[in-house]
Amino acid sequence: MQILHQERRDKISIERERSFTTSGGLGGRFPSSLPGLVILLLFLIAPTVATEPTVMITGYEVTPAVLMPGDTGTVTFTLTHTAEISSETEQSGIFPSGIITSVKTTGVNVFIENVHLEGNGIVVLTDDFDRLGEIGPGQSVPVTFVIRAPDKTGLYFPEAWVDVKDGRSTRYPITVNVNTDLSTQKKPSLSISRSLPGGVAPGEPCEVEIKVENTGLMRASDIWLTAIPVGDSLALTSPGRSYLKHLDPGEHSSITLWFATDRNTPIGLNPVRLVLTYRNLDGTTESQTDTIAIPVRGLADIAISSITTDPVRPNPGSAFTLVVRVENTGTDRATSVRATLDSPFPGTKDAFIGSIEKDSDAPAVFYLQATEDGTVPANLTISYKDDFGSHTIREQATLMTSPASALPLAIGLVLLACIGVGAAYWYFRIRPGTKHG
Repeated sequence: MQILHQERRDKISIERERSFTTSGGLGGRFPSSLPGLVILLLFLIAPTVATEPTVMITGYEVTPAVLMPGDTGTVTFTLTHTAEISSETEQSGIFPSGIITSVKTTGVNVFIENVHLEGNGIVVLTDDFDRLGEIGPGQSVPVTFVIRAPDKTGLYFPEAWVDVKDGRSTRYPITVNVNTDLSTQKKPSLSISRSLPGGVAPGEPCEVEIKVENTGLMRASDIWLTAIPVGDSLALTSPGRSYLKHLDPGEHSSITLWFATDRNTPIGLNPVRLVLTYRNLDGTTESQTDTIAIPVRGLADIAISSITTDPVRPNPGSAFTLVVRVENTGTDRATSVRATLDSPFPGTKDAFIGSIEKDSDAPAVFYLQATEDGTVPANLTISYKDDFGSHTIREQATLMTSPASALPLAIGLVLLACIGVGAAYWYFRIRPGTKHG
């Protein structure tokens, strides 16, 4: 029984093999002579397609930019792995529906074997960098060499050599400037100077002269100067933008700006921002900003508001008080205020007031003795100081006194008249020895 079953299994196996062979395999796509090759293709993997690793020098910097003969400096290179992410294609197998493939991406690192700087006239003080290591795609690494400039002035061109494993080597020349001016690009350079007033009182106009000068080596064109007051303390009364067609090297031009102030303009420095733009010969635009400060100083305005006496009309020979009220109608306080009186009356002639704030007043008091009657002239002098210096004002005043009283004279006349009448009565009527009718 087991022998019969074995023969049947062998017969079925032979039938299947004959059927696969005569039908051409999977749908007749392979000849009957390649059954082993079909089995091998089930595990066939396609070769990898990858980008060759490459290192480039993407930039360098020489410090200092200009070396003096014999000076020591540095050269720093930036090494960059420029290879993209690599890819490889795999064929996973062959099935009745066709060949199944897959794609996978991998990063290929690069190993830097050696970095060398060939001096070409420059003395290289740093040894080569051997076996620097791996860097991945898109990554960068800096490498710095210490150099010494030769004794001769000029331009030198050392060369960087970069060797990588299983990749292309790189040669990169650089420029080292030893005490030459060839690296200085000729460009315009504009400077701003200003002429400011010594001080502006609040409420007064202000004139500022701006001088724009080209201190560079090339022409500057399409020059615009824009003045922008900072805050509301100043107001432009002239155009805020001024245009100059061009300025050659050493040439200058003046621009006048006018500003208005009011009584509320703060005392002190009031800034104005200046924006200067111009065009280079290559068409590029440069911009620079400067600031000027307009000094606003307080101005006191002193005047005599009233003159009074106590009593109002003093009598000759009596003492009285003279009160002079001094007011400040300016924009800042007055200091060191002093009043001086010039009059024929003896007494106090100087009164020190001190300081008077703006929109305020203070009294100057004089103690005098009346020696004349009627209208007596007097001169007042007020001296004071403010931010603009010392000032003096003079005023003429009139003092009124009462005339001498006539009552004592009248009383004396009446008494004399009474005495005369009495003496006459006595003489004519009462005198002894006189007969009366």
